[in-house]
Amino acid sequence: MDEHTIRVLEFEKVLALLADEAAFSIGRELAMAVRPETEYDRAFELQAQSAEMRALDQMGIDVPFSGAHDIRGAIRAAGIGQLLEPGDLVESAQTLRTAWSAHRVIEKLRDRAPQLALIADEISDFRRFTDEVERAITPRGEVADNASEQLGTTRRELRLAESRLEQRAHAALADAIRRGVAQEGLLTERNGRKVIPIKADYRGQVQGIVHDVSSSGATVFIEPMGVVDAGNQVRELQLAEQREVRRVLQRLSAILGDMEAEALRSTMALARLDVITAKVRLGRRMKAALPPPGEVASWFKDGGATVIKRGRHPLLRGEVVPTTIEVGGEYAGVLITGPNTGGKTVALKTLGLLTLMAQAGIPIPCDDGSRFACYPRVYADIGDEQSIEQSLSTFSSHMRNIITILAKAEPGTLVLLDELGAGTDPAEGAALARAILETLLERGCTLVATTHHGELKVFAHNDPRLRNASVEFNIETLSPTYHLTIGLPGQSNALAIARRLGLSDDVLQRASDQLAPEHFEFENLLGEIRSERAAASEARHREELAHQEAEALRLALAERRDTIEHERTAILAAAQREAEDTLVRMRREADTLKRKAAARDFDVRSADDTLKQMGADLEKLTAAAKPKRATPAVVSFRREVLPGDVIHVRDIPQLGEALSPVGDDGRVEVQCGSLRMKVSVDRIDRIEQAGPSGEKVAVPTGPPVSMELDLRGQRAEAALEQFEAYLDGAFRAGLPFVRIIHGKGTGALRAAIREALANHPLVRRFESASPQDGGDGVTIALLAG
Repeated sequence: MDEHTIRVLEFEKVLALLADEAAFSIGRELAMAVRPETEYDRAFELQAQSAEMRALDQMGIDVPFSGAHDIRGAIRAAGIGQLLEPGDLVESAQTLRTAWSAHRVIEKLRDRAPQLALIADEISDFRRFTDEVERAITPRGEVADNASEQLGTTRRELRLAESRLEQRAHAALADAIRRGVAQEGLLTERNGRKVIPIKADYRGQVQGIVHDVSSSGATVFIEPMGVVDAGNQVRELQLAEQREVRRVLQRLSAILGDMEAEALRSTMALARLDVITAKVRLGRRMKAALPPPGEVASWFKDGGATVIKRGRHPLLRGEVVPTTIEVGGEYAGVLITGPNTGGKTVALKTLGLLTLMAQAGIPIPCDDGSRFACYPRVYADIGDEQSIEQSLSTFSSHMRNIITILAKAEPGTLVLLDELGAGTDPAEGAALARAILETLLERGCTLVATTHHGELKVFAHNDPRLRNASVEFNIETLSPTYHLTIGLPGQSNALAIARRLGLSDDVLQRASDQLAPEHFEFENLLGEIRSERAAASEARHREELAHQEAEALRLALAERRDTIEHERTAILAAAQREAEDTLVRMRREADTLKRKAAARDFDVRSADDTLKQMGADLEKLTAAAKPKRATPAVVSFRREVLPGDVIHVRDIPQLGEALSPVGDDGRVEVQCGSLRMKVSVDRIDRIEQAGPSGEKVAVPTGPPVSMELDLRGQRAEAALEQFEAYLDGAFRAGLPFVRIIHGKGTGALRAAIREALANHPLVRRFESASPQDGGDGVTIALLAG
């Protein structure tokens, strides 16, 4: 990948963010060394690794990295036979133990993470080494007594010898004090030997070895002869201990050295897993939609169009305006025009940087539906690279880069050109820019360019390989909106901006007189096209709302029908059970009468009462078996329906507005929210007359409530507060269901919303939207009532 392109697109700043997410130093080192892959198979493999790690993360499975260190130096030292210090051995054992734990976690999920399993396969089992280190070296980095049998024996003897030495030294000190020759009653050490301070005048009265003299010469530090033998024995045992400790460390170092290649390979495999995990963490932080845990092949292709939906530049802070752009496929190039500081360069950099991130396996901050193509070569000429030292103007600097690009550009190359044709004579610059664009298009390159030249707008409009795009500018506020509009060139705002800033009318008129009439016709045409597009977009939005509300009504009516059918079935079943019970009881009573008649124990009055009760029961059953017609609803109005009336239509859970009087067919045209329909007058339960001067009367259910709530980008606490207020308003408005848009992201907001829905008294049930309507990024909640 071209290093100049990586630099001007600020890819290394993204790598710095990635390195911050790494768990240990080798992972950070590898993160800074990440480069976009130019071969599709390798780039696909990187994205597949990120997708698998993201799937594990969403399952709540963590690959362990705690205790990992950069142990490459220690491994290489052990490989050439050097002795490792206890601390180095402990860090090596911790790192290799962590690597093996990571291997075991991924091995259990090999079927779900085959790409990660291939990396984990490079990690060897070092339990022989790690168990030995754990047994031989304490967590404080000291060789343990049980590291070897000889070391344990030597240390026990050493402790006994030190105890004997201490006893003899204290006895000699006590004798010196008793005889008055000791300078002070304090036992001390010199050169590792136990000594007592003796007054210089009495040095001849104490037999022993002088090890030191005080700076004043008044005190002599003497090791008494009775202590010398005990001190010699302690020193011999200390040397024996050091030799045995060294032998233990040498043995452990040799075990690691014998596995040098496997240890280095395992350490680097752990670091690679760390980088992949860091990519997932960074993606979560950027709220990246790609890669999803599913198939990478659905959005990452070897060629074709690149489609970015609501892409966010990962280095921008604050309120970032997303970029939506498509290049390649039907259109080989996009030409972006618009004012300075309007966002042309940001759109260009966003496309280029996200493409590099895709080919480096880094999650991409954009929305679902985005698609990326893999480019074997990406070249960019962005920014003002004027150089005083090299005597290069802005134009010369751009031309030097473009000459280099033209020398290397081949079919399948992505070329990004900023301010094409700027920095020189406008006519010559426009002609040169057009020639460059034509050359790149003829070579089969995919390109995106920004420019100020109006001639290039016409060229892009007439060439079927190119597509115009523009960044919008708010004339009222004199500020860019940063919104990218595909399909329209940017308007010239110079005169309008000058007028808003207060330039006199006579100067503006002189400027206008020097412009050709075609210029104003073109600008007016652009304005009309933009207005028509805005109107079409608004109409499409209303149509979508109407479709959603119609679907909501369909679902509500279907559910109401199901409820009625369920109740009808329950009533019939209860009636049948009651009839069966009554018939059984009547048969039993008839049998009783027969037995009494046969036994000539017949009471005429009692039999008559029984027959009367049986007749009453039969009449009751007959009445219950007759179908009952629902009493027609009583219409509560006493006049004709007039346009503008607020009406309530039976079975429609939302108030509507009458758009027409009652027609010849007995029906009224009604607007319920965004849904327009014709209903029979006998379905109208209530009319509320329009108020004076034509304004509508207040609707009892409150102001209109949208059937959709967008919570994307909000924190869970604030989103839940807004959600509660919205749900209450939707229920009061009689909406049958609502759409909660929370996005996919990390899944935290979705989980919080669905937990609130699960226990909400106003919610009957909820479910994810269909894939074409947002999938798991949208929850549809059916309201009670």
